[in-house]
Amino acid sequence: MEYAKPAWRVRLNRTADLGRQMRRRYARTFWMAHSAWALISGGIVLVLAHNRYGFLPWVVLFLTLTWLSTLFFSRISSGLDSPRARAAHGFVSYLTRVMYQETLFFLLPFYFYSTTFLSLNSAYVVVLALLAVLSCFDLPFDRLLRTNRWFAQGFFAFVTYSALQFFLPLLLHVRIHNGAYLAAGLSFFASLPLAYSARDLRNRRRLALIVVAVAAIVGVLKFARELIPPVPLRMTDLSFGTAIDPKTLDLVNEFPEGTPVAAATLAGQRLIARATIFSPGRLPLRVQFRFLKGGVVVKTSRNLDVVAHRRGFRVWDALRPGPGGLGPGKYRAEVWTSEGQLVGRQDLLVISGFFPEAGKPTTGAP
Repeated sequence: MEYAKPAWRVRLNRTADLGRQMRRRYARTFWMAHSAWALISGGIVLVLAHNRYGFLPWVVLFLTLTWLSTLFFSRISSGLDSPRARAAHGFVSYLTRVMYQETLFFLLPFYFYSTTFLSLNSAYVVVLALLAVLSCFDLPFDRLLRTNRWFAQGFFAFVTYSALQFFLPLLLHVRIHNGAYLAAGLSFFASLPLAYSARDLRNRRRLALIVVAVAAIVGVLKFARELIPPVPLRMTDLSFGTAIDPKTLDLVNEFPEGTPVAAATLAGQRLIARATIFSPGRLPLRVQFRFLKGGVVVKTSRNLDVVAHRRGFRVWDALRPGPGGLGPGKYRAEVWTSEGQLVGRQDLLVISGFFPEAGKPTTGAP
């Protein structure tokens, strides 16, 4: 004898069937629309992240939660195949993609501010931007995270390193390069459990690959620091003049940016370069100036120890004229950290002859 099902259960089953049909029919359309929305929301985060340094600890917390949830579902719940487990896994996978996306779009403006474009470190922010866009395309991005453990490990390590490299120097008040080493170690070793089990890590071949990877990371941080923007530093100004007030650091005869200067204006004068650099917190820092003419370094200043802070700080140096004076040519002043990261640069074009409008200097502070 069969009993009739309650009306509420019949309605529930019909609703569930309708939901499954809609999912099969419109899943791809939904994810395409969601990807478009992800790009729009990423742009909103990009705008709202402007100077919002206070949200940085939350970004690190999100990455920690992403790591814990990914580790849990890849290890502990991998053997579970119930509908609830699959639904939970899908939900956590969705949250993981959202956290990656929002983190990348949050970091982008800060790396943009610290990047000197058309230099080697501009490649870093380009890669960051490409990964941010990739994270918005749900279907291919989710497929890569689920099926390619090398991609999942590398993606997590790169995003985590980018956040920690920004966060740790401000938290610990250490030099940027020390924070970079610590960020690289934490992000790399945290990414290993996402790709390998404890049994995998006991394999000699994999251990050898890990050692090689660690050596490669240390090598990049030691000898290729020019590839990495000096976050959280930001150069807000670099100006030229012929003299400087040592007390106020105001330039005398400051040249307008982008305006050619006549060589006669610099006759017998030093070329003074003054940089203004911003940091969101107190950081011990060692910087130096480099002067170039025609792409060739003509002077490198001594390292200057300073403490960066929120109000910004100014550093300057002078290029003295040689026996023939400062002749025509393209001069460039660059500010570097002593560890080899380019903070910023500015060019000054010196031309022969004298043009009253182009060669006339201005007086006063910026």
